[in-house]
Amino acid sequence: MKRDTGNNTIKPFNTRAFSLIEMVVSITLFAIIIIAAFETMGSIGILRTQVSSRLDLNSELYGAMEKFVELIKTGGDIDYEEYWNRKAVGTTTMSGHYQDFTGFGNNGTQYFCVSGNGTSMGTGGCLTGTKQRFGEYRQQFIDYNSNANGDLGDENGDGNIRGDDDDEDLGMGPSAFTGGIGMKELYLIKKGIKTERTYFRWTLKTDINAPPGATCNFTTGSGVACLGNIQILKLTGRDLGLSHSGASYSTGRYDGIIDTWECNTDYICTGANNLPTAAESKWVDIFPEWINVKGLGFYPYPEKDFRYAWKETDDTLVLNSYVKIRLTLGLAWEKRKTIKGPAANMTISTTVNLPK
Repeated sequence: MKRDTGNNTIKPFNTRAFSLIEMVVSITLFAIIIIAAFETMGSIGILRTQVSSRLDLNSELYGAMEKFVELIKTGGDIDYEEYWNRKAVGTTTMSGHYQDFTGFGNNGTQYFCVSGNGTSMGTGGCLTGTKQRFGEYRQQFIDYNSNANGDLGDENGDGNIRGDDDDEDLGMGPSAFTGGIGMKELYLIKKGIKTERTYFRWTLKTDINAPPGATCNFTTGSGVACLGNIQILKLTGRDLGLSHSGASYSTGRYDGIIDTWECNTDYICTGANNLPTAAESKWVDIFPEWINVKGLGFYPYPEKDFRYAWKETDDTLVLNSYVKIRLTLGLAWEKRKTIKGPAANMTISTTVNLPK
């Protein structure tokens, strides 16, 4: 319909109302956009929480690692005597650490392995598989020459068996361990007014919170049910004689030579006079239960004590002793259940310089 208003003509509005379907679709699209926006904002909040939780977790893991490194720094130099002892007894592993108990220098008798004179002597170390007396590694650098096999003991009465009339300090001897191979245990010794040893080792047990049917192979250290930790043991050196009792009948008592290694008073050992035995209870966990130490290797250097190998030409022997550590940390199953998403492992490699 047109209405004449003089020279102007007004046309009718060309409009139409929204249909019911169009209104429903529009409202639905609007609702989807609003919901998506809220979900996005919610996801950002969840993601922020997850990232914050992982950062806190990483901070705790690094904190635990720093405490471990500090313990190593205060432990002293490489304990070549115990590594020689371990080399002789054997390096078969079980549950993450070495299987056979060495006695920590409290067992065995000193012997000579350089001269080659006599049926009981050799040239590359001898009595393999036998627990070594503390001080045996030092013996490997001494040549007892012609009368070593007939040595009656402390022939010149100076309290030191290395007082024979034709003994010679060669300044050369065997390696206490094979370098470049990840050791499952770290042996340190700190000498002074009180001589102490500090030992570390990897240990494995079954995680009781692991999924049903999960297993741990204690020989290989593999399996999703394995729960690892690092343990510490401290020993104190004493001069109590070969019976380790301090009794008047104990040979070598108070002769100025350390012959007895007993557990530090903070550690409970089952032997007489608090001496260590093969029992596992003397070792103490370092990390809390929620941390899973999934892999550990110690790489100590150098392989020989430079104080004994002074005549050898290998320049690496005069380097300041140090230990490389490669450590993989994860979470115990109880902790993993509280973390949304995959729980990533953390592998840390570090080098610790040791005091002379």
